[in-house]
Amino acid sequence: MMMVSIIVPNYNHEPYLRQRLDSIFNQTYSDFEVILLDDCSTDNSVAVLQEYANRPQVSHFIVNETNSGGPFNQWKKGIALAKSDYVWIAESDDYTDEAFLETLVPYFQKEVGIVFSGLVIVEDKESKEYIALDEGYHKGTALLSTEMITGNLFINANCVLFNKKFVSKRQLAHICNFRICGDWSLWNHILTKANVYFVNQPLSYYRKHHTATTEGLYNNEVFYREAVRVSRVCIKSLGNYYHHNARAIRFYSDLVRKSTLSETVKSSLLQHIEATFKPNYYMNLFRRVVRKLKRTPN
Repeated sequence: MMMVSIIVPNYNHEPYLRQRLDSIFNQTYSDFEVILLDDCSTDNSVAVLQEYANRPQVSHFIVNETNSGGPFNQWKKGIALAKSDYVWIAESDDYTDEAFLETLVPYFQKEVGIVFSGLVIVEDKESKEYIALDEGYHKGTALLSTEMITGNLFINANCVLFNKKFVSKRQLAHICNFRICGDWSLWNHILTKANVYFVNQPLSYYRKHHTATTEGLYNNEVFYREAVRVSRVCIKSLGNYYHHNARAIRFYSDLVRKSTLSETVKSSLLQHIEATFKPNYYMNLFRRVVRKLKRTPN
């Protein structure tokens, strides 16, 4: 049986914590450790965490004296503390089916860096199932090209198990530079090196708050600046194909124009998008033309 390191990074999620933690400790898969991390919550979260801190599976219970400034600093800390290579970021406002680990763990093979499940999106009093892919193994670089250039296929970390052997120390430090898109950056990094298995069962429950809705993100300047960075690195890892750059320009430019951001911010973002992707678009288009000319007989 493979051990799994479960990281619970919490900030002000007291109302959801007991359901979150019960769904972890009631897993039918028993070989796991739990790392409890609180980022200086101002509600009663720490008291709730203390109710679980003495359980034998809890290897660390750390409460920050000051807030770290973003969720991905806590991810980095937890991954560094993890005893196992197999890691689950169990976000503190979400919950999972008790068979989550038992179902996903067996699909890890040598080249697999991520195993993830279907999920149920819980928003207000409504819920809907999210199916990301066909069940089975998927090549990491293929998903980068088709799913990850301008969006995050893994919309919630709670449905993802990953092998930290595919995560460099440099990448762990890098995600701390993000406030919103650090998870997307991390998954892309893993996909450059490893493959994915998708379990088409809704075993994870994702509470979608207003700030995480598509509408909220697409009207957030920070999101655009971070997303453009992630997309640029993704395209570079694929070989800077000119059509990927063109696709990114169209995608982000259209979203910015439709957003409710001020005209000043829109103008700044559109210039940023052009500056990020257009030079690579023209350079790669030129290289493609040159290659075609070289193959054309005189």
